[in-house]
Amino acid sequence: MEKRLYQEHHDLENRHWWFVSKRKIILSQVKKVVNPNKKCKILDAGCGTGHMLNDLKLYGETYGMDNSPDAITFTKTKFSGEIKQGLLPDNVPYSKNQFDLILCLDVIEHIDDDFESLITLRKLLKEDGRLILTVPALPFLWSKWDELNEHKRRYTRKQLIHLIIQSGFAIEKISFFNSLLFPLVLLFRLFNNIFHKDKVNSDTDLPRPFINYLFGKIFSFENNLLRFGNFPIGVSLLVVAKKA
Repeated sequence: MEKRLYQEHHDLENRHWWFVSKRKIILSQVKKVVNPNKKCKILDAGCGTGHMLNDLKLYGETYGMDNSPDAITFTKTKFSGEIKQGLLPDNVPYSKNQFDLILCLDVIEHIDDDFESLITLRKLLKEDGRLILTVPALPFLWSKWDELNEHKRRYTRKQLIHLIIQSGFAIEKISFFNSLLFPLVLLFRLFNNIFHKDKVNSDTDLPRPFINYLFGKIFSFENNLLRFGNFPIGVSLLVVAKKA
């Protein structure tokens, strides 16, 4: 990604409804899979500007990895733990069978070989280790924002299930999320694509305070619903998988 996008993420990660609510959803899944009686080793693979790392420290010994020197620079301003430069699938600075949990959040859509990247992540996990993965969903939502972020693809549920299983994982949970706001996102994306209204800027521009608050409440409410089931459609996909 461009440096300005890392700067934007760094500046907004504790205020923007998307970052704040997504973090709550991911941490809820982390809490379900970590063993509270065991000191877990956790890797955030593709940690970006590091907004998850300090929260993950509540659940275990936490490490970060990213390929961008800009991202690592921003991360080091807020996270005192170990962070290394690395790139999936072939340039990973950690050894096999090392981690109890790996997070890979909105990463593999940037990588040409997503299959080999998942195989690499599997090798980094200990036996019975788990992977929490998120990706952008539904190819028909493709927009200028995907291009700006250098995405290679958006995923269907069927495509992601096949990819996860073929790379040696057993799926424990798969769900769309950012689902309650999906109709609004769909209309916005279709309008912009049809009428070529996309500006070359970010979907994560901070909206007005009331809208930011409202969207945050709506998105965060999904965390309660995900405890009881899975969403059939949404802007993104979430997977919790176990090393098979």
